[in-house]
Amino acid sequence: MTVLDRTQAALVLNALPNIGPASVQKLRQNFDGDLAAALAAPLEQIIDCGIKNKNAEIIANWRAFFSLEKEEEALNALGARFIDFDDEHYPKTLRERPEIAPAGLYVRGNVDALRLTARKSVSFIGTRKSTLYGNRQATAFAESIAARGWSVVSGLAEGIDAAAHVGALNAEGCTVAVIGTGIDICYPAKNRELFERIAASDGAVISEFPIGKHADKQSFPIRNRIVAAISTGTFIVESDIRGGSMITADYALNYGKTLFALPGRIDVPASAGCHRLIRDGAILVTSPDDICNELDGFGASGALHFDFGEDLKNKIDKNAARAAAISSEAGQIFRLLSEGDKLTMDDLIEKSGLSAPDVMAATMLLELEQLVVKYADGNYEIN
Repeated sequence: MTVLDRTQAALVLNALPNIGPASVQKLRQNFDGDLAAALAAPLEQIIDCGIKNKNAEIIANWRAFFSLEKEEEALNALGARFIDFDDEHYPKTLRERPEIAPAGLYVRGNVDALRLTARKSVSFIGTRKSTLYGNRQATAFAESIAARGWSVVSGLAEGIDAAAHVGALNAEGCTVAVIGTGIDICYPAKNRELFERIAASDGAVISEFPIGKHADKQSFPIRNRIVAAISTGTFIVESDIRGGSMITADYALNYGKTLFALPGRIDVPASAGCHRLIRDGAILVTSPDDICNELDGFGASGALHFDFGEDLKNKIDKNAARAAAISSEAGQIFRLLSEGDKLTMDDLIEKSGLSAPDVMAATMLLELEQLVVKYADGNYEIN
């Protein structure tokens, strides 16, 4: 029988059903850190570690549940690697919490990004249904923070996550995407190009899930604990009072991380979670200096100039002129949307005071000119 090395043993245990960090730590403690010995041990000895009989049977008969050979072949085909708990690249900030730390992590990209992330990083969290304001600030903050040599961590979801990753890439900095699927799967599929850009940059895409694992309701809350644990501090950009972002914020607080929140408009649901966190003690931020100064004393004298997205402002001004040239109604609709909210047709009619036919005609012309986009839920936003 082939003797497993340390990394192979962790790879097996990481993939077995119902075997989580707590069980792996029990094995580590009872087998002097030798997980390969644990996998070769008789069932009774595994049970004696305090592991439930059913789970102990899975460990003792692991070959019936997992093909190590196929997993290693798939890893090689992807150009990815698996780093175990004791690997020098495994994030120290995660290793310090063995009760939640997976046996290992799959990595595509620059594995050294994880060491930077454990030392100097900010996780960006927020809603998938982000506003223009939220996306703009997430990108601008991430760009400035990454340009200072910090790692930007997020979850590769739509909205705030994607905007933060893009900001870090714009600065040619380090960004780490923690995904809730196997390392071979991009979810959502629309972020495939962003996924590949991160993997080809100085950053990395990481996952604790085996190759081929698809997204489900449980995988993202599980992923969120890693986002919070590996970061130095956590920055919540936009979130409703409920949702995955608030779960991640709770994780961050439980792990003793410094929590930052971006204020927004009081009548926008996407800012309600941030305002509640600020009320409850999160640090209100208005510039990247607020985050960097708090985390490591990075003084304003050494800070980069932060322009809150001047390029984007110029683009909006140019597009506003284009919209006004179409018609006065189109110009008015564009101005309403440029305030940053997603608005429905009814919202646009109410806020503009225009007739329904005028608003419908204006939005159609704006869509044709690709100045606004309409989403499947009926909301409009400037492009």
